Amino acid sequence: MSVECPAVVDRRRFWRECRPVHVFALLAGAVAVQFVIALAFGAMSGSARDRWSVSLPLFALLASSGGLVIWTIWLARTLPCTPKLLAAIAVAGVLMRLPYFGTGPMLEDDHFRYLLDGAMVAKGVSPYALSPHDRLAGSGDAAAGLVASGRSVIEAINFPELRSVYPGTAQILFALAHWVMPWDVDGIRVIVFCAEGLTALLVWHVLRASGHAGHGVALYWCNPLMAFCMTGQAHIDAALVPAVFVALLAGWHGRSLCAGIALGLAVGVKLWPVLLTPLLARLFWPAGRALVSFGLGLGITSAVLCLPLILASLSPNAGLTAYASSWSVNNTPYAWLSYWALQLFGPVAGETILRLTMAAMGIGVSLIVAWKRPDDLGGLFGSAALLAASVFYLSPAQFPWYAVWFLPLAIAGGGRVLASASLGVPIYFLFFPLAAAGQRDIHGYGLAALHLVPVLLAGFLAHRTSPRGARP
Repeated sequence: MSVECPAVVDRRRFWRECRPVHVFALLAGAVAVQFVIALAFGAMSGSARDRWSVSLPLFALLASSGGLVIWTIWLARTLPCTPKLLAAIAVAGVLMRLPYFGTGPMLEDDHFRYLLDGAMVAKGVSPYALSPHDRLAGSGDAAAGLVASGRSVIEAINFPELRSVYPGTAQILFALAHWVMPWDVDGIRVIVFCAEGLTALLVWHVLRASGHAGHGVALYWCNPLMAFCMTGQAHIDAALVPAVFVALLAGWHGRSLCAGIALGLAVGVKLWPVLLTPLLARLFWPAGRALVSFGLGLGITSAVLCLPLILASLSPNAGLTAYASSWSVNNTPYAWLSYWALQLFGPVAGETILRLTMAAMGIGVSLIVAWKRPDDLGGLFGSAALLAASVFYLSPAQFPWYAVWFLPLAIAGGGRVLASASLGVPIYFLFFPLAAAGQRDIHGYGLAALHLVPVLLAGFLAHRTSPRGARP
């Protein structure tokens, strides 16, 4: 029987006792990075991304600080989930987002369309009727006053020839932001910040309810990529997450009508959550009344929120049609598949066939994850995360902020593998200087593939070290 050296025992005890200090210090470091990003890039327009001196440091800061947070949670894995630790996580997450308020566009331009749509809805004018270009040309006298007051915003909108792509829930939130702070990105940030805070509370609730350590919420709430892309760049995708969580929780507790309405509200932010329908319906099967109630709640809510957008997409210059048929970025496997589809079937037919194939695969995953009813709440959120991640990785466009579709679900389900995605997807920002130099294919056909590496590596390590059946 061997006896450990007292010096070794003392050293281990020292590091164990100092671990809370290390956790707090690492969280402080992640906060500091967000302040650096906000101060360095806040006043820069979206076009500044074309410079290596901007995009490369941004990628490095987001990826390295993301690794810092994952390391922090690894260090905290054996610590008790004390009120002091939870308070530190809560404060850190707030401080990571506060420096973005009052800053400029933060290297992004999507919010300009949000601001126009919100102003139109607040005025009682359809955001789908005319494109920003047509608004500036003087079409639609009913909105002439608002167009005059927001001309600088409208002139900054990307793809101004296309009409809005956003469904009804998003439009209501845009209008709310307009009422809070007209024509100001901070109005959108207020909405997104509230959605992020609600998501963090829901993630913590699910972790606790399913027997996991509550401080795992830091993988979302203190995630540098989420803080930057959601509150920092004001992407409305953050708003669909609380609705998805409420739908899943309501479904688990047998509240079919509430689950249907909540899922419909999520579909009203982005359309893809409709693929969660089979998973939620599986929870109610074979109770016919509950299935009817769920279907009515989802169907009526989705129709009210999405039908105007879908009908508007049947006419020319529809943003939804353009996005569904041609958007592609940060997805190297898709880029290669698209190339070979073009060689085999031609540019139009090849792209159409490939996108329909991706959509069919998404539907297939939706049915597969719904085949077996989840055994527990963590399993339900793990299944939803698997579907959401599949939608993301099958999507031709893999923008960094789309990671919010699956990260909170995976974390709430007790998974850790998908959390590593936030280390790789910031490689998207390297697209811009390459594209400006006429070398976008370097990114599309090669460099973008590197954002898969952290997830594949984490999955391999989890497979090697975790008990059989552990969630990704």
